[in-house]
Amino acid sequence: MSGVVMGARTGSPGGGGQYSVFYTAVPDGAGFTDSAWIDGLRQDAENRSNLALVNTGEVDGGDSVFSLDIYDGDTGKRVKTVGGIVVSARRWRQINSILSHYAPGTRQGYIQVRRFAGDNPFLAYGVVNDGGAPGHRSGDGAYIPARE
Repeated sequence: MSGVVMGARTGSPGGGGQYSVFYTAVPDGAGFTDSAWIDGLRQDAENRSNLALVNTGEVDGGDSVFSLDIYDGDTGKRVKTVGGIVVSARRWRQINSILSHYAPGTRQGYIQVRRFAGDNPFLAYGVVNDGGAPGHRSGDGAYIPARE
């Protein structure tokens, strides 16, 4: 097939509205196996960023365990490593306001996600939300796909 794009919109109610994000489909076998990078994360008075991990469950029903290396975008220095993040097979986990939660004071940053246990490929993405905290500004989110 050529010229066809498939995707999905995932949403959830909250804050007086419906929050959702559109993302393109990823074919079987095209997930990440070792690590992925998410760029362009923000945390300030106008924006906040979430990070999501998906265990595809393509290989087996086992958990995947991840660590996150969080980098300050202004300095390029690693400011925090968070380990032991478990995502069960065919499940999704989102970490809200990732920079303020794990790297306070980091206004812009990027993250390397590393899988160190489990056999299933994974997906990772970021979302930059309008508003420094839930309920501020519109709350609209912009999807940031991971890269190798």
